[in-house]
Amino acid sequence: MSGKPSIARIYSGFTRGTECVISELEISVTPGIPTFSVIGLCDSSIRESHGRLISALGSAGFKMPKGHVTVNISPAYMKKSGSGFDLAMALGILFASGQMKYPSEKRIYAEGELSLGGSVKGTPGAALRLNRAGMAGFEFVLFPEDERDSARCTGSDGQCVESLSDACTVFGFTGYRPEHFEMGDVEVPASQRIDISMLKGQEKTKRALILSAAGFHNMLLLGSPGSGKTMAAGILAGILPPMDPEETGEVYAMYEALEGASAKISTERPVRMISPDITPGKLLGNAVSMTPGEMALSDHGVLFADEIMQFPSQVLDLMRKPLEEREVRLFHNGSVCSYPARILFVGAGNPCRCGLFYEPGSRCRCSPGSRRRYMSKLSGPFLERIDIFSEMRSIGKNDMALMYADGSDAQSPEIKEKVATCWAMQRERYGAKTFNSCVPSSDIAETMRLTKDILEYCSELASKGLFSARGYQKTLRLARTIADYEGRPDVTRADVSEAAMFRAHEL
Repeated sequence: MSGKPSIARIYSGFTRGTECVISELEISVTPGIPTFSVIGLCDSSIRESHGRLISALGSAGFKMPKGHVTVNISPAYMKKSGSGFDLAMALGILFASGQMKYPSEKRIYAEGELSLGGSVKGTPGAALRLNRAGMAGFEFVLFPEDERDSARCTGSDGQCVESLSDACTVFGFTGYRPEHFEMGDVEVPASQRIDISMLKGQEKTKRALILSAAGFHNMLLLGSPGSGKTMAAGILAGILPPMDPEETGEVYAMYEALEGASAKISTERPVRMISPDITPGKLLGNAVSMTPGEMALSDHGVLFADEIMQFPSQVLDLMRKPLEEREVRLFHNGSVCSYPARILFVGAGNPCRCGLFYEPGSRCRCSPGSRRRYMSKLSGPFLERIDIFSEMRSIGKNDMALMYADGSDAQSPEIKEKVATCWAMQRERYGAKTFNSCVPSSDIAETMRLTKDILEYCSELASKGLFSARGYQKTLRLARTIADYEGRPDVTRADVSEAAMFRAHEL
């Protein structure tokens, strides 16, 4: 071997939150005492690849070259982690040492963790990486068989390999044989959700659930213990239309980044439940490891906060900005990581400590001062992020008996179809996947077809102290959803009145 180093270049990738960074690996082999070093601000999972590489190369019929082996992974200023660089490093070593012909004119992308026996295993974040690799236009894209579902979700082109030997044949005997992966038809699982007909004696809440689903409006349910608040959240998930292929791919990419190959492709919208003991890191995400929290994991689905009155005030207030911007931002050491949080938030709790404030017959035992202190955890700014308020009372004995009838009057499937139609109307109106609940404020009057009479009528209601300026906008958005669900092109005064009724609350 001459004194001049032999250098091979190959590409791989790593993830930071929902962002994928393409890395260039430069592998050099120079004469000298056998050493192996990885540089480029890499963590121990990358630096420990030496042992895996020696064993995997031997299992594939090759050997670790004698001399100094140096692997530089750029960009060098960004911290990198994960074992997905193994396959790229192994191929680069074989190219640089001359054990395999190096196609220097081609740009090669490879990812996967190597086992000691030479098999290639998938690593979390594959969907994000393969999507980015597809955009970069590499001539060779190699990834593990474990990541086939990730390739399907991203519509990638490339070749699956099961072992280092398989990857080596691409540059020798068999050549590169890429496939085009597509999502295809995903089996829609039979819904196990509770039908809305089970919610007996709660007509206002049933209507609230329908409007919440139709316009993706955040909702707060307050009522007596056992009145069906938790059941209502399950019902809401059952009347939301399934995700389209793009949404399915986005949700799968998020879960696959956490769970790896165990993540499953599903068109069902995610439903996440949080409890009062949740920490800010679990709710928003870990800023150090850049892992998503419950708000991001609920993207395109429902986030349900049960017993919301027991949540610490500071935790609830942390939700204000993500609920408004539909995005979670994490900050660490000067870097920012953003996760989408296009969620339908539902909170449920008791209206007072005894829970009987809404019951007829003055059954509540709480004093006004006690109730004000109990409700004070829900700050005004947090409540401004809620579009629909609904109270719930105990179920009467006749309605209770009807809850467990034969279920022949199932209503959720029909409502789900109407909600889907309502969503289609909104997407046609706004020209994007935008709901009435999140249209920019500056566009409300024109895009929602709100006449001067409607705007003035809503202003009259606001002047009576029914809601604030932000509440004024939310009332108009909800009125537009009511009109859409009823199939009316224009908003009427009755729609505004009903919307104002759902905005009014005694808190």
